[in-house]
Amino acid sequence: MEASKNNIPVEEDDDLSFAMVILGIGGVGQVCAREAAKREYVTHLVLADLFPAAAERLAEQLREQTKATIEVVKADASDAASVAAILGAADVCVYAGLPEYNFQVMQACLETGTSYIDLAADGPGSGYQLEQLAWDERFKQAGILGIMGMGCDPGFTNIAARYAADQMDRVTRISVLDGDKSTVDFDGYCAYFSPATAIKECLGNPNYWTPQTGECFDWEPLSNKERIQFPEPVGWLDCYNVEHEEVATLGTSIGKGCEYVDFKYALSEEFVTMLRVIQKLGLASEEPVEAGGQSVVPLDLVVRAMPKPADLAGKIHGHSCIGTLVHGTKGDRAVEMFVYSLISHDEVYAEHGSQATVWQTGVPPIVAVDMMAEGLLTRTGCIPPEMIDPVPFLERLRARGMRWDVTMKTSPLV
Repeated sequence: MEASKNNIPVEEDDDLSFAMVILGIGGVGQVCAREAAKREYVTHLVLADLFPAAAERLAEQLREQTKATIEVVKADASDAASVAAILGAADVCVYAGLPEYNFQVMQACLETGTSYIDLAADGPGSGYQLEQLAWDERFKQAGILGIMGMGCDPGFTNIAARYAADQMDRVTRISVLDGDKSTVDFDGYCAYFSPATAIKECLGNPNYWTPQTGECFDWEPLSNKERIQFPEPVGWLDCYNVEHEEVATLGTSIGKGCEYVDFKYALSEEFVTMLRVIQKLGLASEEPVEAGGQSVVPLDLVVRAMPKPADLAGKIHGHSCIGTLVHGTKGDRAVEMFVYSLISHDEVYAEHGSQATVWQTGVPPIVAVDMMAEGLLTRTGCIPPEMIDPVPFLERLRARGMRWDVTMKTSPLV
């Protein structure tokens, strides 16, 4: 079964007026800004970054494409006061910077009464994403909404899980799958999203969830290699269990008797070898060491040796496939449904000037803002993405050009 490919128009209301701050104008932040500028309801757009030169260049381009007032400011995401000072009367802050500063930005939003959206947590479990969600009552008291992890994965994948689960009577298993079959015009190692985040996710202990144990981290990094078939032209890829945010929330929030949740990430043999070498040499550490009379963070050195994801635009050739595979039952049938987004790096670059992974991450948070502006997302508190109504979200995602599809298999219950 395949979802309709017809674009569903999103009606514009001339009376809508929304002020938005995008904090962190790297590759993903630039996608967010370009998408935000496409809608007339955005009347004031603030681009904020600690190093605002790229934001200035982007603002010059966007001012020719939108009637919105566009302002560029300097802000330090690690300092809540610095962030609060630039939020002003903004309706929402989309934070597209390093996840390690999520709490500082959340605090600034609380102080200014600004709704908050981020794209990922600094970790999946307690102390990270779950602690962010524990700010729920504080956000409710402030009358604002916080959406935690509203990128592609997490983000789209959470909503894909909800969409599939809503078609079933019972859910037994949820697996988030991230696969990419591509080549890169770069002689060296690279990551298609934040290199620091990629390394920390892959070298952290993978998490999985069961109702009996809750979230568990008792596997070794890069565990449980499994060959998984993605839709063509991606095909079969070697995948590993990796720690990820979706695992921390989906089993509980989806319910319906869910028995197991995990995340599988496709990694090339070459990249896995690099990760193992980094780990053995201690280069994934974030603890400073003395080198040549200077204090150096090993992970920072590794990241500086890798290209920025935004700089890979036009250099990646192939396809990215990200989605959620949900097993369950409907009536007297066993159901297996995969809700996914399959995107060509080359097509995205030709149309949007970005690489697919960055673009897939930057579109979903702006769709969430669309729903807030249209009055379709009015709740307050802190939520994971799967608490958003999936149907209007996915309609608007497709309207913004991010295709998604569904495959489904059914069989008699034994």
